Order: sequence, then C-alpha cells, then structure tokens
Amino acid sequence: MKAGSYQVKAKGHGSSFMPMMVTIEDDRITKIEVDSSGETRGVADEVFKRLPAQIVTGQTLNVDAVAGATISSHGVIDGVKQAITAAGGDPIEWQQRPSLAAQRGEDEVMTADVVVVGAGGAGLSAAVKATEAGRKVVVLEKFPQIGGNTTRAGGPLNAADPDWQFQFKDLPGEKETLQELVDLDPQTIAPEYRDDFMMLRGQLISYLASGGNYLFDSALLHEIQTYLGGKRTDLNGHTIYGKYPLVHTLVTRALESVKWLADLGVEFDQSEVTEPVGGLWRRGHKPVEPMGYAFIHVLGDWLADHQVAVRTETTVDQLLMADGQVVGVHATKADGSQLTVHAKAVVLTAGGFGANTKMVQQYNTYWEHIDDDIATTNSPSITGDGIRLGQSAGAALTGMGFIQLMPVSDPETGELFTGLQTPPANFIMVNQQGKRFVNEFAERDTLAKAAIANGGLFYLIADDKIKETAYNTTQASIDAQVAAGTLYKADTLADLATQLEMDPAVLTDTIAKYNSYVDQRHDPEFNKSVFGLKVEQAPFYATPRKPAIHHTMGGLVIDEQAHVLNEQGQIIAGLYSAGENAGGLHAGNRLGGNSLSDIFTFGRIAAETIEQDYFSQVDTNAGASK
Repeated sequence: MKAGSYQVKAKGHGSSFMPMMVTIEDDRITKIEVDSSGETRGVADEVFKRLPAQIVTGQTLNVDAVAGATISSHGVIDGVKQAITAAGGDPIEWQQRPSLAAQRGEDEVMTADVVVVGAGGAGLSAAVKATEAGRKVVVLEKFPQIGGNTTRAGGPLNAADPDWQFQFKDLPGEKETLQELVDLDPQTIAPEYRDDFMMLRGQLISYLASGGNYLFDSALLHEIQTYLGGKRTDLNGHTIYGKYPLVHTLVTRALESVKWLADLGVEFDQSEVTEPVGGLWRRGHKPVEPMGYAFIHVLGDWLADHQVAVRTETTVDQLLMADGQVVGVHATKADGSQLTVHAKAVVLTAGGFGANTKMVQQYNTYWEHIDDDIATTNSPSITGDGIRLGQSAGAALTGMGFIQLMPVSDPETGELFTGLQTPPANFIMVNQQGKRFVNEFAERDTLAKAAIANGGLFYLIADDKIKETAYNTTQASIDAQVAAGTLYKADTLADLATQLEMDPAVLTDTIAKYNSYVDQRHDPEFNKSVFGLKVEQAPFYATPRKPAIHHTMGGLVIDEQAHVLNEQGQIIAGLYSAGENAGGLHAGNRLGGNSLSDIFTFGRIAAETIEQDYFSQVDTNAGASK
C-alpha cells in the first residue's frame, strides 16, 4: 500500500458522518484518528477507544462490533476500508485476516458491602450514594460501557421547583389546564390521593384568583399529574394507577435529586424550564450538556475518581442466596471467566425489557398488537435481566402488561434524537395527507394511538424559530440529515408538502388554521391545551416520526424504601431495586421527564435504605454504630 495519511468519512449514528484520518506506513496501519464530535456522546464512546486500537494491534479488520453500538462500529471499519482502498490495498483480504485471540482470564471472588447490577442512572446513583456513606461498592454492567438507557434520554428531569419556575411566564393554555384540574370531581380521585388533591385544588384556586402570569407548580401538582397520567385500563378491563407511597416519595424528593446532581458537577440550564413529550407540565431541569450523557459522565467520573470497581462486559446470571437472604451475585465476564461477589446487599438496576420484543409481546395487555419488527428507543442491553434475577429470589411483579410507545421516534432506527425534537407546546403533527390528527400536548400513549390510527408514519412540522427550541441537535446535524434525505427542508410550505408527496393546499391550510389557534389560545379541532410558537418563518422543516417501544412500566414490586417484595408483600432481605427494573410508580403510562426523576431519586433511596438496614444499627454491646 502507498504510505500516507488518508482522510475519509464514515457513516456514523443517525445521519451523521465521522471524519477519520488513517495513517499507513510500510504496508501497516499505524494510526486511526476518529472525529466523533458529531456522534451522540456516551452511546458509542467505547467504539472509538477499542476498534482503532484492535485494528492497529492486530493489523486486521476481523474485529467484533462493540455491543450496543454496531452502527458506529461498522462506520469505523468501513472508514478504514476506504483508506486501504485509496492506498491500493485489498480491504477484503484485511477482513479475512485472523482476529485477535481472546484469552480467558482468571476466575475471581470479591467481597463488597454493596453490589449494583446495571450501570445506568439508577445504578450509578446508588453506587455514588453508598460510596459517599463509606461503603465498598462493586458495579457490574453487561455492556462494554456504562450508561444504559440514561445515555439515550432527552435530559430534562422533572422536579417541582417553584422558586425557580415562578421566574417564567405562563404559556397560553396553561391556566386553562389548571382550571380543568380544579373542576375535577374529587370522587373520581382514588381515596389515597384525595386529601392531596383537595390541598392542590386550594393552591390552584388561589393562583388563578391572583391573576398572576407566571408558571405555577408544586409537588402536589406533580403528584396529581403523575397519578392521572398513569391511570390506565388494559385490554382485559384491569385499571391501574401509581402506588401512592412511591409517587408521593418521588415528587417530594425529586428536587433533592437535582440539587445532589448539581453538587456532584452536573450543570443545569437555569435560563429555560422545559418539558419532554408527554410530560404534561413544564418542570424539566435540563442539563447544559446534551442528553442523558450529562448525568452519566459526571456519575461515572465520580466513581472513577473514588476508585470504585465498575466492571463492564460482566453479565450477572445468578443471585447468591443463604437462608432466604440475597448475599451476593455470580457473573460471567466477556472472556468466559467467572466472577463471584459476596455482599451484604444487592441493588438491581438493570432496566426494563424494552429491547426484548418477545418479552414485550409476552406480557403486553395494553396494545392490540406489537409488531415483530417494531423499533425501540432502548439500548440493546435492556432485555429484562434484572427482572428475571429478581424473580429467581421470589420477587413479585407488577404492571408488566403496560408498555409505553414513544410516538415521536425515528421511523427507521427508533432513535429519539434525529430530526427536530422540540417541546410539545411547539409540536405540530400532521399525517401523510398533511392534516393534524391529535392534541399534540397529550400523553404519550394518546399520541401513539392516534399515530397508529393514521397509518403509523407522520411528520413534525417546524419553522426556523421553532427549530431554535429543539434540544437535540445542531445546525451541522440538521444540514447532514437534510442532505441524507431523512429530514425535509423547504423555503415554502407548498414546497415542503411536495417533498412529502401531500397536497400543498392541505398542508398550507392546516398550518394557517393552527397559527390562528395559537392567536386565539384555543384549538376547536383537537383541544390542544398549551401553545408555543406559530409556524411562519422560513425555512420550514418536516421530521418523519413513528411510534417505537420506549418504556416498560412494569417490574419488581418495591416499597418506598426500594426494598424488593415477594408475593406476600414481605421484604426479600438483601435485595433492592430502582428505576425501570422496578414497577408500581408509573402504572399504565409514564410522564415524560419522570424516568430521570425516578432513577436518581430511588437510586439514592436504595443506598440510603441499605445504610439504615445494615450499617446504622446500634450495637448494644459496643454502644456504637456497626
């Protein structure tokens, strides 16, 4: 091959392209540099560390894709192929070369105070909190990098923070939404929530009577919206709603989670209060850094700085039991060697089962049909492992039939952060005929059902001003997607309609009507309750969307202290759970932004409870804490 440095571009995640520089000397590849700045941070970081090193060390393209990041893995390999071809080499011959032989390591036995299974937001929170208390912690993660679904989350974390929220003006329709709550018949509210509802009603009446034009919020509003947003009836006529102790704990301790994360180093954007799709209210604390990676790298770096053992590519396959108590775990490492960790407590935080379509189909009792080829927003690691582990110890399950579809997912990949993802107040959804078909401010299941009834595929329409409210993209990414044909852009609505193969007159009329509803603060067609911007400033954009599996509300039964319970409602000693691994909080439908509140709140609580259960008891003999 001809020596030199070869600049190539490889396909990355979504519609991005990764610039790569491949250096070739004496028929050998000596350096591979990847500019991954356009990639979603945290999703494929391990690819850019591992594959270039393996290719250079082994002088082969016979390398395995990194689990959970196959697109970026193949992108790196394809980029090197381009360089080899440009240098006059044969990339097929490079692919046929032997792979680096993996050697089996030594089996290990470790002892810890706490072992955490799953290194997403809930697991890392539990690990940090337990370490802060002085405990020896081991974190085990089956995938090559930490983060789980949290890395793929949008970023806004729900927590009522009135002192901050009162600084923002209310949006058209928000007061009307609060009045609708005031007008609810208290007898329709579940008895355990009724006293709180009446207190909230008093708060709302006072606010509405004051004539204030600021954004109102309270922990009680968050609680009642979580309760109402999660109350659902399945295909068998079974009605479910969030368990009061869990919901009440969430809303009263979520702001603590925000402050705790800020103390650890997460920087929140104080200039904007936002709301994810289906969040029902603006109470999202959005990190300055994009997406859930903002949380993961802070928590991960903290654990690394405190020399906490975080083992990736280590799959926990068994809970260790003694006299009915969980006393540790057995795991298998990527090289086939075994790891046994003896511990006083095990925290299951391995997520739900949204990437396991067969399991979704097995449990689903909410949707008429789940397609075999349905896409998912989830990390491929989210396959129900933690739920099965809990069951092996006798844990009870709850709410397993309720599956959440994310309505605004990429039609091809299921991703959330292609196209223009804006706050729901700025959503304008049109079907393939160019007509609106739903109240865009509704809950996620309502939006998904409406989309399915309209053929599945639909479009989010935005203009240049609405584009600026998108929290998932950059202009460079937008331009790349337009060039790739996955995002549509035009200088007129008529031209945009033509690209989408719909009648220009229909789309133009739809947008004109919508703009008039924004002016009137009233939507006579679909009763959209909260409005943001009109669509009037060229250029105009259309983002294709389609529902995908997003969240599984069911999981292990826990109490408000994150103990895992058995079928008799008794605590399984030594076993705790948090996040999507557990059920009962979100009931039949999770509000957007509540998952991050959940994982950071109950992850912390699990560690606090372990401390109380095992390390804060008074030793009557020594008179000291043991």
